[in-house]
Amino acid sequence: MSRVSEYAFINARLRAKIGEINSSSLIERMIKAPNLVEAVSQLKDTKYSALVPLYSKNGDIEALELALLSLEIEEHRSIAASLGEKESAFVYVLLEKVEADNLKSAIRLWYSNVVRHHQINSRASYLYQKKIVHDIDYQRIINTTGYDNVLEALKDTPYYSVFSSYDINRIADEGLFRLEIDLDHLYFSRLFSAIDTLSGEDRKISYSLYSVDVDLKNILLFIRYSSYHHLVSSSLEAVMIPYGYVYEEIEKKRLFDKENFTEDMRNIVRRKYPLLMDDIMSVRKNDDDMTNRDENARHILMMENFLGNTRKKEFSRILLGKPFSIGITLAYLFLYKDEDRMIRSILSSKFYNVEQSRIREAL
Repeated sequence: MSRVSEYAFINARLRAKIGEINSSSLIERMIKAPNLVEAVSQLKDTKYSALVPLYSKNGDIEALELALLSLEIEEHRSIAASLGEKESAFVYVLLEKVEADNLKSAIRLWYSNVVRHHQINSRASYLYQKKIVHDIDYQRIINTTGYDNVLEALKDTPYYSVFSSYDINRIADEGLFRLEIDLDHLYFSRLFSAIDTLSGEDRKISYSLYSVDVDLKNILLFIRYSSYHHLVSSSLEAVMIPYGYVYEEIEKKRLFDKENFTEDMRNIVRRKYPLLMDDIMSVRKNDDDMTNRDENARHILMMENFLGNTRKKEFSRILLGKPFSIGITLAYLFLYKDEDRMIRSILSSKFYNVEQSRIREAL
């Protein structure tokens, strides 16, 4: 089958799915539901219908979140199965982001148990432990007290290269911050390597989309670790992800050689993302007004909102543009994840009896 024929088949299917999401009243009905039970009942006769009997059986909201994760994984696999070899491999690399986040959850449980000496039994039951992309022995990770067993659980995966550069003493001294940053570096390295294998138009679309992801990640890292943790430039260079416009500009201007480049960084961000820079400055507060944690949380939310809005605009343009590209696939996966995010947020809000107006604001 030719590339155009392959995309014609998958695009017709995905455009129908996109139409279903865009025309669905599910989110609105869930918001208007008077309580959590009614909100869950709105999932009946949708692709999330399996959650209804699950909640009726145990009334466990965390079990619903685990079920949503399972559905997201299966959706990626279903899409990948419909694509050509290179495009399918690329979707599986996107799924590695889900796997990396799940691995972070597993190692946090191990850390809580072994380093902090906290009980983890109740939390461990909500860890996704089936195969996502690679064969990871999650049970071995969360049940072991030795770091060698953690390495054994990851020995045939790309993550072994990250974890093997650590030992239990380093993790006990430093915590998990640098290890998780290294996992992010690994993911983006594999992502951009996968992008390089795509054809011209697909490569252009994918690079444009995911460069924004990296830029926002690097901006957030800069804000967090230059402002709150006062990392020097050499330490920031090790933390920031070496892809995207922002990093390339820092490298081009040799800013990592400077002792402090806060003002230079502001100028870089302002040129590429002027509206985002205005939002960043509006969040800056005196210590009396907001704790570092509060401010950091607002920055994260702001970045997520900016990324979401940017993606929506870009995907709207893609849907109106060339029909035979990977853009339709990426648009659908974005919309699917966005709907998933809203469902999770609504369920959590209903659990805590949050008012409708506040739920809408959060979405």
